[in-house]
This record gives sequence, structure tokens and C-alpha cells, in this order.
Amino acid sequence: MIAEELLHFVWQFRLFNQLELYSTDDEQIKIFQVGQCNEDAGPDFLFSQISIDSREWRGHVEIHVNGADWFTHGHHTDAAYNSVVLHVVYQNPVPVFREDGTTIPCLELAPLVNSRVLEHYRGIMQNLHWIPCEKHLPRVDPLRKTQAMERMTVVRLEQRHTQIQELLIETLDDWEKVLFLLLCRSFGMKVNAQPFSQLGKLIDLSLIRKYRADAFKVEAMVFGQAGFLADVPKEGYTKKLADEYRYLKTIHGLKELKVFEWKFMRMRPYNFPTFRLAQLLALYGQAPYLFEEVIRCKDMADLDHVSTNASLTSFWKTHFVLGKTAPVHTTRLSQPFIEHITINAFIPILFSYGKCMGIDELQARALAWLGQLKSEQNKITRKFNELTFSAASAADSQGLLQLKQDYCDQKKCLQCNIGLSLFKS
Repeated sequence: MIAEELLHFVWQFRLFNQLELYSTDDEQIKIFQVGQCNEDAGPDFLFSQISIDSREWRGHVEIHVNGADWFTHGHHTDAAYNSVVLHVVYQNPVPVFREDGTTIPCLELAPLVNSRVLEHYRGIMQNLHWIPCEKHLPRVDPLRKTQAMERMTVVRLEQRHTQIQELLIETLDDWEKVLFLLLCRSFGMKVNAQPFSQLGKLIDLSLIRKYRADAFKVEAMVFGQAGFLADVPKEGYTKKLADEYRYLKTIHGLKELKVFEWKFMRMRPYNFPTFRLAQLLALYGQAPYLFEEVIRCKDMADLDHVSTNASLTSFWKTHFVLGKTAPVHTTRLSQPFIEHITINAFIPILFSYGKCMGIDELQARALAWLGQLKSEQNKITRKFNELTFSAASAADSQGLLQLKQDYCDQKKCLQCNIGLSLFKS
């Protein structure tokens, strides 16, 4: 059996014997234009131009693996298919007709398609490699790889823009709150992204700004809402936080998470959610209107200045969690982590705001910043590098992550420029 997606590919790129084409009724067919591939509802290829028995037709083409699928899909009762001028099937051609009862010529592809095309497709789609084209990737033109990364980088930013649009609806167009939610998820990393996101929705930024001059009150409020004050020894600084939180909870009607939602296992202390939360609060302590700050930044130096000024309370110099001391350590955001939140929060919000407001310069700035940052190092980028697909910057690594997620993992090889080049060759 053959996938219908492959039939679309075969038709679009004419990967079949086009000499002496005949319909199942023995009428000669000539193809002038295969048509525009339609990814929405309706016929598969629109505005095709063909001739049947020397009579020229302009209309749509519908493609099926099995000819009987025309009736299975209900096309014979759908007015959207009244303009179909050719029914292309792989096998089992059967007489089909439009809504008004008129018949549609049929072209059977099975005898016309080179068996090597099918074998190549099956070989790529059915293997269990890390990505379907793993064995073939080293022979792909480097320029094509670069173009694929660049395209996927923009696709990833567009996808982030869509997510930000959804958050804007939730927050009633509050850009400051949206950035805060993006940062919460970024500070949570992969392991604690979900509870950080939930906490971000509970936190009232106006209260953060109200108490910003008193870091103790801010920590009491937010650590209480995170659930971290419910199950720790109540002594010293922790007891003071818990007492303050009870008061703030009463006067502001605060809601909180359950502490079991947070994960600490197999994590470096610097990535403990308690420590990351303290850093996030310090960031907002020195920049309560962070969104405005990011939009005003003209270059990466300005942005780094915003991120590196965050100063934690002295408590965190000897703690990673509440209730347990640790050797003295730095509390500053590391450069790799600043780059992490830049890639996942600052750049997407800048790009999205520029797109919403029609400010091309902001969108270009976001892309430029990605190009200036070092490539992310993770198991996906490292594996691509082994396959001669290396990322020179964060723009490239973001593109590779998107390529893997949207195309390689889904085996959408026929919708990928790299996959297309391999099949066509």
C-alpha cells in the first residue's frame, strides 16, 4: 500500500511516466499544469490545466490511493468537488461522478510510478533511525541545510507569536503579564515549567510592584503562593516568611499551589525551583516594568545589563532551598542562563510585539539577537552536528529544534525541503 501523501508528491513533481498517458476510458491525457497543492478543505490540487482527448480543461484534481475513496469520503454529494476535472488514483479505478451526476475521467498511477520511488519512500519512512533521513543527510547540499534552518527559525518565532497571542487573550492584552508568564516557564526549565507557569498565573504583578522596596515581603508572598512555606521547618528566616505570608494571604486573598507539584530530584542546586524563583523575584525587584525595558533595548549589551543587575537577598548566598544551609555561592544569573531566558522569553516577546504593532524593526532586531547568541547545546543539536548539520548560532539551533519537532518526529519528509530534495534526487 502507498500513502496518499506520497501520491500528492508524485503528482506535484510529475514522478511518473508522462509519455502516452491515457485515462481508464482510453482517452489521451496531457498535463500542462498540475495545479496548486491545497492544504485546506476541498480538492487536493486547485486550478490544474490538462487536456483530455484533445479538449482542454481547467479545474481541480482529486487524488486517492483507492478509487472507491471518492464515495467513502462523500465527494459525490459535495458541491466543493463539482469543479474536479480529473480523478487520480493509485489503484482500483472505479467510475465516479459529481454532485450533478456527470462522470469524471480517471488516471491510474500504479503502472506509471517507478518502483524505486516507492522503495526509497518506504526505506526512509519505515526505518527506526533518530530522524528518517539520517543515512542520507550527509550528502545534502550545505546551502539547503542552511536555508532549512533559517526557515524553521522564523517558523518557530511565528509559533511562539501564536502562543503569545493566546496569552494576551487570557491576560486582557497585558504585555507585562505575558512576559512574566514566559519568564516563569523559562525559569522552570523543562522539569518545572508546568508548576512555574501555574504560579505565574496566580501572582499579581501589581503586588510585586507595590512591595518591590521590601524584598522580604515579596519573597514571603510568592514563596507562600508556591507552597514552599507549608512544609518546611518554621525557624529563623523561614518562620518570618511564613508569618508574613499568613498576614499577606489574609489581606490579599492569595491562592497557592501544593508543594508536591515541584520537582527537585536529580537536579543541580542552581536549578532548584526555590533558587530560580528567588532569582526571578530579584529580576523584577530591579525592573518592575520589564517588558518596557526589553522593548527599549537597542542591542544585546542593553539586554544583558537588564538581566545581570538582579540582586538576591543575603539569605540565598547560603541557601538553595528553605530550611537547609549550603556553602557560600554566587546568586547572580549565569551567562548561559541569561541566554536561555533571552531565547525563550525576551526574543519571542520582542518579535511578537513587533508583529502585532506592525513594527518591522523590532522583528528584525529579534532575529538579529538570535543570530548573535551562541548555539544551544543539547542532545538534539549535538546529534544534528554528528550528522553534518551544525548550528553556528542560537538562530540555527532554534531552527533545528523546530525541524526535529515539526517534521522529523512527525515524519513529514514530503513537506520538508531537505526531504523533498532527497526524494526528487
